[in-house]
Amino acid sequence: MSAVDRPAVLRAWLDARWSGSRQTTRAAIEARQARLWRALTPALARTPAVAHLAGQPLDAFPITSPQQVRADFDRWNTLGLTRAETEAAARAAETGGTGEVRPGVVAGFSSGSSGAPGLFVSSKAERAAYLGHMIARLMPKSALFRKKRIALSLRATSKLYSDVSGAGPFRFLFLGLDLPTPLKAERLETFAPHVLIAPAHVLADLTHAVEDGATWRPARLFWGAEPMGESERDWIEATLESRPAPIYQATEGFLGAPCVHGTLHLNEDVLIVEREPVPGTNRFLPIITDLRRVTQPMIRLRLPDLLEPLPAPCPCGTARLAIRPVEGRLEDLWRWGETVIPPRAVEETTSAALGPGEDWRATASPDRVTVEAAPDQVAAAVEAVRTLLAEHGVSVPVEAGGAPQPVGIKRRRIRWSNG
Repeated sequence: MSAVDRPAVLRAWLDARWSGSRQTTRAAIEARQARLWRALTPALARTPAVAHLAGQPLDAFPITSPQQVRADFDRWNTLGLTRAETEAAARAAETGGTGEVRPGVVAGFSSGSSGAPGLFVSSKAERAAYLGHMIARLMPKSALFRKKRIALSLRATSKLYSDVSGAGPFRFLFLGLDLPTPLKAERLETFAPHVLIAPAHVLADLTHAVEDGATWRPARLFWGAEPMGESERDWIEATLESRPAPIYQATEGFLGAPCVHGTLHLNEDVLIVEREPVPGTNRFLPIITDLRRVTQPMIRLRLPDLLEPLPAPCPCGTARLAIRPVEGRLEDLWRWGETVIPPRAVEETTSAALGPGEDWRATASPDRVTVEAAPDQVAAAVEAVRTLLAEHGVSVPVEAGGAPQPVGIKRRRIRWSNG
């Protein structure tokens, strides 16, 4: 497989740095989006699912779900790829293969937090654009010119991430989620990363390891893939001496990154994000259009993520929308009639009662809430949730469950069940 296109990475890095400094008004953002949308027309004309709409305004395109696009994968790519051959390449990538499904085009799976894992494909040019954009958003200005060690913990690696080593003066370490925490800590101790990117529960497990005597301390921490409460974030910062910053990343693309103040901003320099309000809350569901993906276009995909905009502009000066870190999914909302309790309220209440480093789960249904925690803590967790419900005028029993099951691929502390 061909090497990383470092000039293309540099161009994407420069573009992201330039657009980041110029996007101080909504007008500037929208002008760039309009230009990129027009440039996407040829790719849309090669996409069977929407070829008949190529050249039309965005609102002429249907709103779809990730599940619909995955089910109709054959019609949602521009290379005539079939789902069967692409899944075979993605499986091969997870067992040491290249993942190539066409020359320079690789396949992979997302982690699949809700339902089956997503299937994605990316060309060499798209991977270079992704890497340049991510380095510009997550790393200091000197990142392309000074040696950095980057560690990443995910369910499985892919060419999209392993290309980091060829994009600049970087060393890259992949840590699978299935690797036991002591081995992760041991490898991090040896590797001594400048940057660590991992899901919230992995950072929590590693924080416990550091409390037990590990000495590594990364200069920068990032988390994504699952929610992290503010008290947990404070605890990790106090122990690892670096405040975790949020990343918003999905099968559908690199959706959001933190600014210098740690505020999460949507990447509206390469995305159009429409907002669908969630009734009874100040949250919205994002409808994502990726303006640079041409191998597997992502057009008006409604994601189930609950996003909460910040009430005031961020002091960093960008006009890209500032949001609070993603707190969960639409199906995680607790709802009784017109009363809605968002996941963040449950997180804040329960973590305050138990402490930020403790594990717990809370599952609500129309007629009860079940709380799982360690035997010596479950009573406090039950009482905290009972108080929260009373504050919202909800009268359903709150029951103690058993100890939480170990986290698999993703930690979901807060759920709603109709059963």
